[in-house]
Amino acid sequence: MGSKITEINKETFWQLIEETKNQCGQDMDASISWIKKELLRMPPEQSLQFHAIMHGYRDAADQYGLWTAATLIKEYGCSDDGFMDFRAWLIAQGKEIYMAALENPDSLTKVEQYGDCEFESLNYVGDEAYHELTGRSAYEDCTPEMEERVLEEISGEIKYHPLIEYPLQPPDVVTVYPEIGDMIMKTHGIRFFSKDSSIWNTSLPELKAMVEKGAAEVRKLKKAKQKNRDKPQKRNAPSR
Repeated sequence: MGSKITEINKETFWQLIEETKNQCGQDMDASISWIKKELLRMPPEQSLQFHAIMHGYRDAADQYGLWTAATLIKEYGCSDDGFMDFRAWLIAQGKEIYMAALENPDSLTKVEQYGDCEFESLNYVGDEAYHELTGRSAYEDCTPEMEERVLEEISGEIKYHPLIEYPLQPPDVVTVYPEIGDMIMKTHGIRFFSKDSSIWNTSLPELKAMVEKGAAEVRKLKKAKQKNRDKPQKRNAPSR
């Protein structure tokens, strides 16, 4: 039975994603058919809105910390295009899982993986429906102003992990995302986390600078944790 959604906004976007998940499970082809069928029964501007919101949530998740997590969790690593498709896959898991992953990428260790955590076709379904209804491209009709407004609205409701903007090297993952570190330790062993191990191409100056900033933030975090451990514990005053 079809949903009662008649217009697409942030709330109904997630409602449609959740309904698709309930109807189609992990079948990506069926999921795309379901979403497209729902969009095609609405006026074309709703497909355009779906496209804008989908890309807004995808862009809001474009964070190096999430990319670090995806690289370690995915079976075959995570290229630039792979990370775009990973973010589409993350959106397909629903709002609760999406928001939790940005607040703490460690939460991804509890999410069931399938399809190598990539869902490329979800990136394009809004455009496909819009083109079928109008003959035009959502990529052309979705203006930069619309994209900027949607991204600003979406980013404002997301609670980000304090270090999510940084690309982390394996030794620092253990400190920042301990559950991911533990998972990888079981798979690859302690050598994966050696001082010289790297998952980033630090020959790129901008990326190298971000990696170094991230490492500096992790050092601060370690110092703060150590300071808390070294702090003498206050004894409760004896009751009279």
